[in-house]
Amino acid sequence: MIFKRKRIQDILLGDVIGSDIVLADKTKVDKGTVITAAVLDRLNQNKVPSAIVETKEETAGDFFSKSDRLQRMIKQLMEMETDHQATYKRSMEKHFYTNLSYIAFEYRYGKLLYEEESIRFLKDLYVKSLKTMGRSSLWHLLEQRDPYAFIHSLDVFVIGTMVAYHMNAVQLDLCATGYLFHDIGKVEIPREILDKSTSLSKEEYEIVQTHTIKGEALLNQAGEPLLGRYARSHHERLNRKGYPDGAYLPELGVDLQILAVVDTFSALTLSRSYREVLPAAEAIQLMLEMSDAYPKKIVKKLAQLMHIFPSDMNGVELDDVMMDTYTDEAHMEIGWKQKP
Repeated sequence: MIFKRKRIQDILLGDVIGSDIVLADKTKVDKGTVITAAVLDRLNQNKVPSAIVETKEETAGDFFSKSDRLQRMIKQLMEMETDHQATYKRSMEKHFYTNLSYIAFEYRYGKLLYEEESIRFLKDLYVKSLKTMGRSSLWHLLEQRDPYAFIHSLDVFVIGTMVAYHMNAVQLDLCATGYLFHDIGKVEIPREILDKSTSLSKEEYEIVQTHTIKGEALLNQAGEPLLGRYARSHHERLNRKGYPDGAYLPELGVDLQILAVVDTFSALTLSRSYREVLPAAEAIQLMLEMSDAYPKKIVKKLAQLMHIFPSDMNGVELDDVMMDTYTDEAHMEIGWKQKP
């Protein structure tokens, strides 16, 4: 760790305030405060020109794998941001790139983000999804209350949006934002349960399950009823053994079928301190074997886009992944269109 004075526009998300800052509005940002987009916005509103920060930036380059093409691309895009005004949009763009770098490795994503344009496309959708104060406040609340659920939700947004795009989903903006907020109900689940490193009791598991209906209620209260369905129904399954409603997944729309698959893939492959993760190929294989719960064609589509296949999928014909049997309007809520 080093201490250095930085101009506000040069401060990075994740830096730590090195000394107390008294603001023009008579409030104070305390030493030790971690820089988030909300903190940066507060400093800018109070016209703070610079601050002493405790930063890891001298060793940040070590974080990016020199052999990982995707990590190099994210770092280059972050460095190419040329707007030197410390605007909210710029801080959110940096927020996206910084957090994406925690999860976007080729061993997890394969070729999903092979093109630089795909990352820019997702960045723009991310900023657009958080354009209102209500959405932004909920998003930063999730980051503070449950960092894992926050990173997992970003992961689901990235993977799910790319799958939905390549399956020609209409209302892609709504779909992407729904993926971003699908786990927002976790902010109302006690941390001692979410962080528990041993098996949950039956009562604790039932409390965790309420994050679906709590998330729907939060989004409804925030004036976002169209997003509420993603929070409520992302744990529904083909075999009607999901929760909270035991609904038949295909009747909920293809967007929620994608969410059910991607949510599980992310949970299986993202690192947690108390368990080992599954390699991406093994996670895909597991969901293919659980064809009573997950739509096999969507799992195959995910494998196709990532170009990550289990060993016993080598002989599988992937042409059927184009989802022709999923275009019945009676089972859809977001519809389809051709990509421009």
